[in-house]
Amino acid sequence: MESAGPETLTAIEQKVCKDTLAKYMGSARVWITHLDFPHPSRQIDRKVIAQLKRDFDGEGCIQEKPDHRIPAIIEDTVLQAGLQRLAISAETFRTTSRDNPPQLHLGSGVKLECLHGQHRAVAAKEHLVPSLRWWIVDLYNSDLEKDTKQTLREGYSYSAKYTSGEIFRYIRLCNYDNDTLGVQRWRGRLSDSQNQFLTRLLKRGMLVSALDSVLHIQGLWRTFYLGSLDVFLNLKCDDEIACYIKSMKSILTRILGNDMTTMMNTDPLTIEDIQSRAPAFSKSDFEFIQKEMHSERLFAAVTDPVQRADITQRLLTTEEPIPSLYTLLKDIRYLKQPAAILITLLPKSRKPSLRQRFYFHFTRVESSHPTIEVEQNVSSYTIIPNSSHLDAFNISYQQLWLCAYRVWKHPNAYGRLQLATLAHRLGFSSTEIERKLREDPEQGIIEQCVLEVLNILRPNEKFAFDANQARELIASFHAYLGKILQTPAKSTPPLITVAGSGEPLARRCGHSSADTQDLENLFLDKIHASLLEYRRGGDEISSFYVKRSRHRAFFGAVNLAANQQGQSTRSVPAEAPVEQRVIVVAPSAIGLSSSASAAEGQDPNSNESSQVRGANQVVQSARRVVRFKERNAAIQEVPYERAAVNEQARMYANQGKKLSVKGSGHFIWQDCFDILHRTKGSTVHVFTTVQPVNGKRQYNQDMPERLQPVRKEAFDFEMEDSEEEL
Repeated sequence: MESAGPETLTAIEQKVCKDTLAKYMGSARVWITHLDFPHPSRQIDRKVIAQLKRDFDGEGCIQEKPDHRIPAIIEDTVLQAGLQRLAISAETFRTTSRDNPPQLHLGSGVKLECLHGQHRAVAAKEHLVPSLRWWIVDLYNSDLEKDTKQTLREGYSYSAKYTSGEIFRYIRLCNYDNDTLGVQRWRGRLSDSQNQFLTRLLKRGMLVSALDSVLHIQGLWRTFYLGSLDVFLNLKCDDEIACYIKSMKSILTRILGNDMTTMMNTDPLTIEDIQSRAPAFSKSDFEFIQKEMHSERLFAAVTDPVQRADITQRLLTTEEPIPSLYTLLKDIRYLKQPAAILITLLPKSRKPSLRQRFYFHFTRVESSHPTIEVEQNVSSYTIIPNSSHLDAFNISYQQLWLCAYRVWKHPNAYGRLQLATLAHRLGFSSTEIERKLREDPEQGIIEQCVLEVLNILRPNEKFAFDANQARELIASFHAYLGKILQTPAKSTPPLITVAGSGEPLARRCGHSSADTQDLENLFLDKIHASLLEYRRGGDEISSFYVKRSRHRAFFGAVNLAANQQGQSTRSVPAEAPVEQRVIVVAPSAIGLSSSASAAEGQDPNSNESSQVRGANQVVQSARRVVRFKERNAAIQEVPYERAAVNEQARMYANQGKKLSVKGSGHFIWQDCFDILHRTKGSTVHVFTTVQPVNGKRQYNQDMPERLQPVRKEAFDFEMEDSEEEL
């Protein structure tokens, strides 16, 4: 789209000014009930309204101030009827009302189309006494030119200034409408530095396309600050940022039921309140969402009770921390230092993104390599078969990033060697990698340590230390160090929930004091494990879960558990047989699918859809399984393991459902595995009785005795085979 020159813009602005003067009909005091805002430039911001209410108290009647007037369109017939009540002519009204606006009485049900000022109207309606609920309105004829209307609609209003993110959104919308004047007018609101960032951003097609994909979610844009795009643009991680925005769009679209009207009416306050929250795994987030949705503070524009209930249910089953453009700008800074270390493995290049640069140096692009190596810890790997649905480069590239996460906080020669060794083993090749592999930082460090030992043991003596003569000792210690490092440490599945307060909202995006925690778990198989494989330790999300969610937002999910034919792809080291893994089949239509599970196994660079792992699904396995049934239909199978069984039971309990085994009363979900073990059963019956009060999850609530769950000690019988088949 061509830019308009200064002369053209000046001519258009003069035309708008003339049209405004020509179509001005007069000014009047109008009751708030007659004001309508059918085309608001943005959604209601409760913070602005709160400030306006304070201004009412502190400054008095701000309706009188000329700068606070609201522009509105009025039909001739409506104006003439009002002027008849005032007993004045249209010309007198036009010439005298600007300085002394009269009270204009309009007929019942008459609405004026206001072009901006909705915050002032809402604040006045909520705060002022009935006798003061009026505002001074500048009235214009209904045949105003389009450019004039838009200029009045975008005018700097007293109630709220546009942020640079909102301005960027309007620039892009004007671009789609081929509105050259609109683009120039909005860019004129930006500072010089913001315009420089914008110019650079508009040259990055992948980033612009990704941002354009969420233009319709209006509430996202208030905190997208153009002045904070330094790392965003300099990092050259366009692919990762685009993946993050794609994940953001997917999650918010699911929460809002893919309803375009709701997404366009989403307010900034709601986005700010739900961002970084993971209600399905955090008790405090769960209770916050319930409370704020019940009070209608969240998604205030959604008034239909059924739609609000649906949004609430989808919010409460959201597993990963909810992303936004604000969390993106914070999280991208978490990648800055790891990216700086990764760049040292590559020669200088003019390729636009870091991902493309590494792809250029990846030697295993062809599918001729039958296996892919996956690092499990710093000294051991596992082998998985290569297949058409796996992207060997993506798997290897993600492993480099995970290694960079682990070493960037304490950068030293050994960390750089560790990264170069991993890159070489995974199939990346460059002169920089080869040079780092020839370096042996341990040798020099050990020599220095030996000298320091001598100085500590004999502090008052001088030594003529010769590293060559001590080489045998140094080599022996070097070999011993390598031996003990190659002994893999015992590891347990990481915790995704913990007792206590867990990770607070302030530490769920960007850098935090928890950056150095969980380093032993930042490996591909742990990041992309199924949620059932993690341990649970409480009611709040852990620092590891935050890191897992952030990495998957930037890089997408990778399914290491099953290939397209449904066969196992996860394997132990080559000398051991491959373990048969669980195979996911189509989810049941019963229940809701959680958003994080829906992304399970999806390759971010593949156009094919991954299978959805919902809240209810049946799995097949060579191992013993526990089957959950509802109305005698199998709705879920999980491995016969305490964590997997109790977790599935918890999910049904949170949906307000009851659990039982054949011939017994219901029991609490925490006892599910123990009861199956006592009865030697493998089937759990799921049924619905009374819905939870107000949809709330009950924590340690007292109930009448007839509704109390049966204690697990009462289950002292064994299930018969015939009962298990029912």
